[in-house]
Amino acid sequence: MLNFIWQWILYLNEPIHVANIQRHFGLERKESPTFKNSTQCATTNGHSTPTDKVKEVSTSSSDGESSESDLDPQHYVIHNYYWYWIFKFGTTLGEEIFYASVFPFWFWNIDGAVGRRIINIWALSMFIGQSLKDIVCWPRPQCPPVIRMENKWALEYGMPSTHAMVSVTVPFSVILLTANRYEYPVYIGVAIAFTWCVLVSTSRLYLGMHSVADILGGLALAALLLPVLLPLVDTLDAFLLTHPAAPGLLITTTVTLMLLYPGSKFSSAKEDTAVILGSSMGLQLGGWICFQMGSIRGPPIKPPYSIIWPSYEMLGLCLLRTIIGLITVVATRAVAKSVSYATMRRVVSTLRNRDKLTKEDAQDVELFVKLGSKLLTYAAIGIDVVCLAPAAFRFLNIERPTFHTEI
Repeated sequence: MLNFIWQWILYLNEPIHVANIQRHFGLERKESPTFKNSTQCATTNGHSTPTDKVKEVSTSSSDGESSESDLDPQHYVIHNYYWYWIFKFGTTLGEEIFYASVFPFWFWNIDGAVGRRIINIWALSMFIGQSLKDIVCWPRPQCPPVIRMENKWALEYGMPSTHAMVSVTVPFSVILLTANRYEYPVYIGVAIAFTWCVLVSTSRLYLGMHSVADILGGLALAALLLPVLLPLVDTLDAFLLTHPAAPGLLITTTVTLMLLYPGSKFSSAKEDTAVILGSSMGLQLGGWICFQMGSIRGPPIKPPYSIIWPSYEMLGLCLLRTIIGLITVVATRAVAKSVSYATMRRVVSTLRNRDKLTKEDAQDVELFVKLGSKLLTYAAIGIDVVCLAPAAFRFLNIERPTFHTEI
């Protein structure tokens, strides 16, 4: 039985399935390095007029050791731009830039209590997924035959797909955490969550970044984690928000998780994990600070709550809060990045003066500096999102009315 399952996993991991999916949705490889005089071009007055737009990308293998086929430029024709832009949008729903915008927006304009719980689920599931990538060490689909349309995560391993994981954990946790808190048609939320999940997952196949096995592995892992994490988030949030020892425990746990992360060398997955854990730590620390200062307190009435549909004035204030908040985030990142890097360098300098470091030790020190500065920088951003930006809103009298009732 186990051998049968393993054979199916290996079968689903074959790159030919991804290549077939790409061809089905209108992607075609151009083997020739140029397409002059090809059937895809028409000649008009001596000028080539492509009938299909052609893009060129260079790729590298996911394990950091590029094969010859990976280093050759890939030429491909996009026959159907409808699917191209649908899947480009879909993959954006699972990327850091999207969550870096949506999470602050949620805290500033919707519901901080739900936001903190979602952050806990997101951070824990992403840590598990990223760690498994560097344990399983399965490379991304081989190209050719696959057309790899992104280079951003090319140096990461593929199993499990964290895009697929987050396409389950985030939208479905939103539905499950708000279904009994607000009065709204839950079936609409479930339909949106399913659409979100399918769109993000299939986009990773279309872009050639994951095998079918990677996607199914990420979906299955998220489906297993969500029922485990959801019952814990209320108790965890109450503890992190109110307990005097919460800050120390948060910092200790975050550093411990980074030290336990598999592999002693640098990887882009490890760097992303430092960003995720740093952001989560900062958001929770910011919540604890706000609670201690009296900015967060229990709701005056018990849920479920009626949804307040925004007026034009509310929409304007929402936009204003978002713009001002993002300005504070950018400023905080710039300052925290410089200060944290200088701080980590000072720590390293002290260690070097005290101990004579070998070449291998020096590499470990560089990794320590890079990951440490990432943790500190994004922790500062998290504190800004939950604590400093809302303080600016209160000063300007544009604070969201329900900010004081978020437990």
